[in-house]
Amino acid sequence: MKDTESLEETARYVRLVLPLMTKHAIPIIPKNYTTWYYYVSGKNKELQETIDAIIEKKEPFTEKSNEMLYERFFVEQYENTLNVIRENLQETLLSILREQAEANAQSEMYESSALKCVDKLSVDTPASVIKDVMLEVIVATREIRRAGESTQQRLRETKENMLVLQKEFEQAKTELLVDFLTGVLNRKGFDQTLKRSVSETTGPLSLLFVDVDHFKKFNDKHGHIVGDEALRFMAKNMQKSVKGSDFTARIGGEEFAVILPETPLLGARTVAETLRASLAQLKLEKKSKSESLGTITVSIGVAQYRPGESLENLINRADKALYFAKNAGRNRVATESEVTNQDQ
Repeated sequence: MKDTESLEETARYVRLVLPLMTKHAIPIIPKNYTTWYYYVSGKNKELQETIDAIIEKKEPFTEKSNEMLYERFFVEQYENTLNVIRENLQETLLSILREQAEANAQSEMYESSALKCVDKLSVDTPASVIKDVMLEVIVATREIRRAGESTQQRLRETKENMLVLQKEFEQAKTELLVDFLTGVLNRKGFDQTLKRSVSETTGPLSLLFVDVDHFKKFNDKHGHIVGDEALRFMAKNMQKSVKGSDFTARIGGEEFAVILPETPLLGARTVAETLRASLAQLKLEKKSKSESLGTITVSIGVAQYRPGESLENLINRADKALYFAKNAGRNRVATESEVTNQDQ
């Protein structure tokens, strides 16, 4: 289990974070922990100044203000990046139109095409549409034949700029959907991916809910820093245990989900059992001291999507199967059919 920071440096931050959060009566949950970790690490000056201002005014840190800090500095920053990229794309297209105003008779045709592309760059434009817009403009640009090397050079530079902006947009969009700790999808990424997978998958689709057994006890015994390392380690090994077309997400503190397109319930149970067994065999160690931390087991609930049902129903069935597995003794797999059979 590795991180970009040394274990000693991270531990030093935590020794500052937890007392501060306790002092200000802030619940120690992942969102709040993230905010205050970055506060004490000094990695975000604006965040520091904002929190310092609240402390100086002696204002309480309420649930609303804690959520506002997280949204502003760990969600809105990505949204703002997307908006800047979108505006740059529009400006690039409009600059082409200004040049075309002085060009030959083909400018009218090109202007119509470029204006349509500008209109497509709405506030909620997905990355896939941005890519299509870029391709449309590049194709249209290639069809224009102008005299003069300087004009052709400007067109080449414009194409290159748009390709760079496209990559920046897709990168920012991806970061918004990724869990900062484990590198897998976060809850927002899970919700979007599940919705898309259900609409695009032609065959059966199944869902796994995975919960780490007795993780609170593990955290209490070894500390939150080691607990975070364990979650990263688990996420990495979960991704190794599923195929390339499947999706892994962290949807809660120690709760994960796996989306299995083209997989029926029986096949999903096999995947879940393989995953459970492989995680139970892993030996956790502290990298700094080669100290054994023992093993961590998981409980897994399995459900299959029923055509036409709401995603909420699918999630609820997977969640019920998960708790069935936990109540049955943990370190086991349970499917929705087992829950149904017990209820009858």
